[in-house]
Amino acid sequence: MFRSFKKKLNKNRWFSIVLNILFIAILFYALSSWQTKDAARGEATNISGDLITGEKFNLQHYRGQPVLIHFWATWCPICKLENNSIAAIAEDYQIITVASWSDSDSAIKKFLQEENLNLPVITDHDGEWAKLYGVKAVPTSFVLDGEGHIRFVETGFTTELGLRLRLWWSSK
Repeated sequence: MFRSFKKKLNKNRWFSIVLNILFIAILFYALSSWQTKDAARGEATNISGDLITGEKFNLQHYRGQPVLIHFWATWCPICKLENNSIAAIAEDYQIITVASWSDSDSAIKKFLQEENLNLPVITDHDGEWAKLYGVKAVPTSFVLDGEGHIRFVETGFTTELGLRLRLWWSSK
């Protein structure tokens, strides 16, 4: 009788664990959906202008390959956690980073130097690019396919592997 009760208890325990994991996954998905509800979808708005280095940038030039558009800020601790991942992805994929709601250009350059980052950065001091893309929080990443359509939107911390898989999927 005790063994039967113990088996039932173990079954219920595993069921409870699975149910909790499912609940957390649904909660995570709902939160992510809410955070990106205003984010741009469909064809990406062209980003063009001067990079922080003075070079010209035009998103249209990246047609035919997947692109990562990464919105971040110098004051954002989560953005700082993602910096190395974004830099590693930049070695293999086309990316543009948009420093939104950040300090002056010189402060952004200093930040990049201190973090040992060599990324293409467009400044967005007043948040105009962020507004066009529906970005409400940083970090926010958009993965575009080769035709310039937004395939994925992620807000908050995203792993390098997760972004790489999305970029790979967008190249198919």
